[in-house]
Amino acid sequence: MTAPDWIGGRAELAANRILDVAEQLFVSDGVGAVTMRQVAGVAGCSRATLYRYFPSREALHAAYVERASGQVARAVIAAVGDADDPILVGITTALAGVRANPALSAWFTPDVAGTATDLALLSPTIERIVVQFLRGSSSSPDDSAALRAQWLVRVIVSLLARPAESPQVEEQLLRRFVLPVI
Repeated sequence: MTAPDWIGGRAELAANRILDVAEQLFVSDGVGAVTMRQVAGVAGCSRATLYRYFPSREALHAAYVERASGQVARAVIAAVGDADDPILVGITTALAGVRANPALSAWFTPDVAGTATDLALLSPTIERIVVQFLRGSSSSPDDSAALRAQWLVRVIVSLLARPAESPQVEEQLLRRFVLPVI
């Protein structure tokens, strides 16, 4: 016997509410400082309830990154459209989207950039999004898409953690060193 649909919907609403609270706390306190106790308190639930949805702080972080990566991916897809250089547009849109969102940019401060890198490289959602993006921008089949996706994620995370002097300089770096390899 399966649970009624409304139970699944309620659980999803509760999990999203917790992720919304975590997002607010990442902005106000910094990703590294946010505790599970704090998230539960602000969300108005017990720690037992919080741990039912997210069994650890790392699981909460991973769930937040998964959700946020989907939002960035939708912005990239919308921006790329029929662009002449879809990879460049995709990368610069992703960079701008993360930087414009205070909760996402909080992940790329020096104290948590390593955690963000680990999560980005381990995230099946991010890997799937980037692999699909790379395969979609190429006219030939490519078995190395997963490896190229990992490299591209590393480049993007690097630019988020240590931005160039300006978006124009970043675009020059991307055109000269990244696009020819991708």
